Amino acid sequence: MHWHILGAGAIGQLWAGKLIKAGHKVTLILRNREKLALYRQQPGLSITNNDGTERFLPQATLAEECRTIENLLVTTKAFATLSAFNSVHSALSHSARVLLLHNGMGPQQQLVEAYPQLQIWAGSTTDGAYLTKPFELVQAGTGETRIGMLSDNQTDLSNSDFAAQLKMIDSDLIIENEILPVLWRKLAINCAINPLTAIYNCRNGELLKFTDRRAAMSQLCKEVEQVANALNIPLFDRPLMEQAYDVAEITGTNHSSMQQDIQLNRPCEIEMITGYLCEAAGQAGVTVPANQLALEAVRGLCNEQS
Repeated sequence: MHWHILGAGAIGQLWAGKLIKAGHKVTLILRNREKLALYRQQPGLSITNNDGTERFLPQATLAEECRTIENLLVTTKAFATLSAFNSVHSALSHSARVLLLHNGMGPQQQLVEAYPQLQIWAGSTTDGAYLTKPFELVQAGTGETRIGMLSDNQTDLSNSDFAAQLKMIDSDLIIENEILPVLWRKLAINCAINPLTAIYNCRNGELLKFTDRRAAMSQLCKEVEQVANALNIPLFDRPLMEQAYDVAEITGTNHSSMQQDIQLNRPCEIEMITGYLCEAAGQAGVTVPANQLALEAVRGLCNEQS
């Protein structure tokens, strides 16, 4: 199979390595000619983990130079998904399969609505990776990846050819017949942690060290659960606060992407995380004052940085 990867950041490059190791051809779609020239100056990309460093040589191109795309992996930031997708839409074949792998909610549903003829898949991953240089990646941890079809689907995906091919890419990958609850679980954890790390400008674990921060997290979690319940979305087998607490503890030394984006004066995904939750709450008739305050606070931080 030939995969094009739109969004050659940490997760995109990590998956480029996975796909190449599984025997697939990979083309990175880079954002501009400067990035393409930089890529061509060095021999591909490198991925370092506990087993050492491996170098991979995917092809690279620009969106306007794509001709035919059969399999598209989108790993851009959530706020850039729609514009990035539209930049390559004309190159998609009639039988193209699109896999969305990013934080937040909203773009997935918008693409399904706008392109009902496409087979659109979505996923959630807890793989940990970061870039030390543009094409030098460190795989910080191996997490869990769950993928399912987001387009209307009534079949058992475990028997589909595409699902089997995905499983060959990563033996730990889990195929879900119902992906929406999985996306909501990731959204719930992000709502509980990411905005607070941005507001307090702290690492994930530092949210647990202060009473006021734990109380704020608890209130965010209660509201998320109320929205999920109103929408009949199953979250976890235990309270969201306990789940979020464990995630913050396990990832204690990590900086959330939202906190990093604000500190580096980059756009952040607050609208696709807390913003999406607040919009869903309004549609369900649920009030979420704590999440609304968090949304406005992070918006304010973004405006200060701009």
